[in-house]
This record gives sequence, structure tokens and C-alpha cells, in this order.
Amino acid sequence: MGLFRRLFGRKTPENNRHEELILGLPSQASANYFATMGKMQEAIRTRNYERAAELVRDNLKQIPGWVREHCREYGSFDIRSIPAIEKGGRVLAFIGDDEGLVDMHNIVSSMPELRAWTKIVEEHQHDRHLFQAIIEAVRTHPNCLQTDIKNLIREEDARHVANLIAYIERAGKIVRIKTGCTHRLMLTGSKDIPPKPPKRIVQCHRKDRQPMKCFEVDLSSIPYVPLPHSPSNWTESQVNFLVDKVDYPEDFFVIHDTDWQVVSVEKIPFKERPDTAFRLMYPTQAGLLAIDDLGNAEDMGEIESAALRYDRSGNVAVKRALSHNVYRLSVHPCGHGLIAMSRECVLHAYDDNLELLFETQLADAPEIKALQKRFVIQNDQLKNHIRCVALSEDATRYLFTAVDEACCVDSSGQGLWHIKLPIKEGWERIATPSDKYGTSTDIQHALTLMGLSLPITPEEIKQRYRALAKQWHPDLHPNNPEAEQRMKEINAAAEMLTGIDANAFQRYAEKAQYRNVLKQTKIEMDGTKIVVNFIAGELLASDWIYAAAFAAGSDSVYLASYSGRIVHVDKNGKGLHAYDIGNIPTKIVDTGDYLYLLTGTRLYVIQDNKLHTLVDTFYSGDLVVAQTGFGLLEKKRLRWYRKDGTYLGSVDTKNPIRRVYSIPDGMVVETRQRRALIRGAPVWWE
Repeated sequence: MGLFRRLFGRKTPENNRHEELILGLPSQASANYFATMGKMQEAIRTRNYERAAELVRDNLKQIPGWVREHCREYGSFDIRSIPAIEKGGRVLAFIGDDEGLVDMHNIVSSMPELRAWTKIVEEHQHDRHLFQAIIEAVRTHPNCLQTDIKNLIREEDARHVANLIAYIERAGKIVRIKTGCTHRLMLTGSKDIPPKPPKRIVQCHRKDRQPMKCFEVDLSSIPYVPLPHSPSNWTESQVNFLVDKVDYPEDFFVIHDTDWQVVSVEKIPFKERPDTAFRLMYPTQAGLLAIDDLGNAEDMGEIESAALRYDRSGNVAVKRALSHNVYRLSVHPCGHGLIAMSRECVLHAYDDNLELLFETQLADAPEIKALQKRFVIQNDQLKNHIRCVALSEDATRYLFTAVDEACCVDSSGQGLWHIKLPIKEGWERIATPSDKYGTSTDIQHALTLMGLSLPITPEEIKQRYRALAKQWHPDLHPNNPEAEQRMKEINAAAEMLTGIDANAFQRYAEKAQYRNVLKQTKIEMDGTKIVVNFIAGELLASDWIYAAAFAAGSDSVYLASYSGRIVHVDKNGKGLHAYDIGNIPTKIVDTGDYLYLLTGTRLYVIQDNKLHTLVDTFYSGDLVVAQTGFGLLEKKRLRWYRKDGTYLGSVDTKNPIRRVYSIPDGMVVETRQRRALIRGAPVWWE
């Protein structure tokens, strides 16, 4: 703004307003609103609730002006979240600020744009009394169970009561003591509160005192493998058109699309029933590994987490409480053991018998210390920036990622390599990404139109495109009336198969590469041209690594970023391939034979850079990979596939699935109370 005033002299308020809109700068009311909101959220994060309440009241005064400015600028008010009302209202309820809650109610009810928040404010007013009732119930019934509170305060919604209790605990008013699957509650300061065991102090095992040299992956020097882009979400019309509504069976277990047979269904004896606390399941070479990440396992006392392993016959081989919470977790399907990171950023690696292999404090790793300095990351926020941990197949090396960096270290603490991904704004490929998505049916239609079939490589698509372009391009066949339409269909098919915009595909067919770019915006006012560079902070511009995994049969690594790129590097951190699926993968599994990439809507099955199969995952099934195949495990359905992606059949259940494992003569599927033996299902291990 100062630059514009110096260039064009003093401006009227309306001129200044015009400049603010051109530059995308917030006007005064909006600037005040966002500044106060930031301070309020920081006070809530640090649990300074009295200070937070003051800032909530200030933020409420700024909301009407902010709403009016937003409507003037954008023509409507399409904001979906207002922290001062949502989080701030709970703060006011907790400290008992009735006047502040009344003011909040008056503001939202007086402005049509805010009417949608009326119900939320009314819930806060109700919570104001619930907070006091919960504290009073704990005072008059010390040592009461958390599950009894809803009856003591006569509130029906047990989940909501549990959330309020957790809030009160964070505020330091009460203490929860684990008792079985619930907690005993006491006021803070009670003499009956047992002393907490001393916290274990874990040192960093790193031998390097200085951070390893960090190399940026040169994406222009490695093969680029574009794949059909995975939608970030499916529209309602697409889902209704493509997917039948799931009707769960009346029978306890029902087989679909295969000749498998349910040969027996038995009621599981009470003592043998699967513990629902072990909600995470991972097939491994040694059997099935199950994790209780919330510390709710039965008959194990007050614990933070636990793990158990079933052998290949489904019997419990080992069950053990872990001495830490589980914030990040990784299990190699072809390896042995697991690796987990706690909220304190301590890394723990275990073998098949859940014996500790090694542990180390990541916060003291030299690369993490350098990263904290680079991005000014506070210690209590570090765990949010360390997104991935992974253990190699033979457990001789491990990996951790923070923001856009990845470090590989051997199990003795010797650093091996350190790389980072290019920032999102700092590079782009010549082939522009497409904004169109298709189902697996659309993909098959595109393959048919181009005379191709799965499995297929990007190079084969390019070669076929060039051949068809010679046959149908209108410039080469001006007298053929069909040429223009056929070329449009070919371009659309190529776009569907690669996720590259049809207008840019011809350039991609000739050459594909990445290049650095400098984004600029030109503004012309009063005959003067100004070039403005919009520069984001590096943390915002960084392409965060959200998934990582070691390959099977080698120490190469896959790193998946926010932008939807999956970079494959060798055991020394040198780039091998760059895949592009246009969306964040939630899981990466390499079995040596196949590579599986799972997003919220699609599973990719790849071998030797050839796309073998696409599976639509409308219901966000979790990927369960075994030696001979894989499954998509939903709440009440297991779909099973050969390892190349060939669909074999599914099992639907009346009640939620709690455990699935393979035995020599079939598969066993268990709910909480019943166990089914299914014959004909493939064995998971060779």
C-alpha cells in the first residue's frame, strides 16, 4: 500500500479500497478480525482460557464488520467456519461467561449470514451448565467412573459428555485415571490420586553431531510416470450413478461374487472374543499384527498403547503393553515387527516378539533441530511436522520425514541420506495437470478407444497417441470430415489415462520434463505497469511428505507428497521415478512384485511402472496386504483380490468386522461375538 501511495499520491478511501481488492489485502475490519482470531487460537492452544475468553469477546465485536466486508467483496458469505463462535463459544461456556454467550447469540441471530451458527451457540449455552454439573458430580462422587457421569448429570449423549470431560481435564480441573475400558474421575489435588510413574527419558542414538547434507530431488532427471488422477472426492451424482447402496445382510456372514462357502459359524466364547481395542490390523510375514493405539486393551491396567501378534493359525503368539503412546505407526507387510513414534517424538522399533530393537529421540536428531530453526517450529508443535516413520524390511534402517524432508538412518544411529522435495511453487511440468477425473469404467472406455489394455506404461500411451494422431489429426487430413471429432475423442482418452490436460498432451507426447517457474502478477494503474511477485512463506510453499514406505527386497523408499507425487528413491536417496496421481495417497505398499498406492477414492496396482488395475474405493476401505493378495477392509465388508488386482470375492457381515486372518484351509472372519470359517478363500501366505 505504501508503494502505491508513493506512486499515485494520496487516495480517497474508495481508491484505497480499490487498491486493497487488487492486491488481495484485507481491509481494516477483516485485518483486525484475523489478527485477534490468531491470538485467540494461540491462547486456546496454550490453555490460557481466561485470556482466550477476553480475545473471544473482542473477536465477536469484529465479526459483523468482517461479515459485511466479505459480502461486499465476494457477493455472498460462504465461510464454513468461524473459530470465535465454534471454539471460542466453548471457552465462554467453560469459564461460565453467560453475558458473553448472550452477546454471541444476539450477533448470530441478528445477521442472516450467521443464522447457521445459532444452533451451535445454543449448544454452548447448554454446555455452560453441563460443565458445572460435571465438576459438581465429580466433587460429590469422587472416584466415580466416567461412564456413570451421564446418569449423574442426567444427560443422554454419552459421547458429548465424554468430550466435555476431556476438555475439563485439559483445563486442569479434574484428573482421569484409567480403569479397564473407562476412567475414574477425581478433582485435581485430591489426595487419592496415585502418583504418576516417572517418565522414561530416551536419548537420541544418532552418531552424527551435524545434520547430513540435504540434497533436493531433481525431478527433471528421473522418469515421470503420469497416472489417471485420483479424485479428491466423488460428487453425489457420480456415487449414486456408479455405486449401489450397501445393504448389509440379515445373516451374520454372506459371500458375494465367488464360490467360497461359509462352512461354519460359531459363537465365540467370552474369553476368546477379539478385544475391540486392537482396532488396527497389519498382515506380516509372521502372521497378523494388531495395535491398540488408544490404550483401551482389556485386563492390561492403565496403559498408553498395546500390541499383539497372532500366528498364521490365528493363535495369540505375543501380547504386550507398550511404554508409550502411538502417534505415528508403520508396519512393513513383508518384514517383521513395527515402528512407532510417540507424541513426544520418541521413535520405538520392535521385532516380531514385540521386543525393543532400538529407540531414539527424534527431537534431538541434528536434521530435526536444523528443520526447527529453518521453519521456526516450537517443540510442542514438532509432532505435527513429523508426518511419517518407516522401518525397512530387515529392520536395519529406518526413515522419518518432516515437512518436505526425508532422512534415512541405520539402526545403530548412523545417518545414511537426507533429501528434500522441490517446493510446489518452484517447479511445474510442461504437461499441465487435468482437472477431470474418471471412474474405472471411464478408464476402461478410454483404453478401448485407443486400442490399449492393462497393464500399460505411460510410454505405450504416448506411442499409441502419436500413431493415432498421424491417422486422425485434422491438419494432416483436411479432407476427412471425421478427423476433427476422432481427434477430440483421442485427446479426451489420453487425458483420462494420464491426468494431463488434453490441450497440453501433444507437448507431453513429444517431451516431458519439470522446470522452475517464477509466478508473477502484472497490475496496470493510471498508465503505470507494476509487476508484483507474490511470495509465500517456505513452510506454506513446501510440498509436505504425507506418506512414506520402504520397498520389499531392497532398501529403496517411496515418498508421497501433498501435491500427489510419489517419488521413488534408491537406497542412497537418488531418484528413480516420479509418479503423479494428483491426490495424497494414504498408504503406500511395495511387495517386491507390485506397488500399491491407496487414496481416499482409488487404489492403483502397478508393476514395473505399468498400471495393472484401478479399484474404486468409495467406502474408504483400509488396504490389507498379504503375500499372495490384498484386501479392502471396510466396517462390515472385506473384498479380496489377487496381488495383480484381480477381484476374487467379498464377505459381508451383519456386525462390524473385528479380526480377519488366514489359515491353511481358508479364511476366518470374526465379529465381536461370532466367528466364521470360509472355505475356498485363498491362503495369504505361499
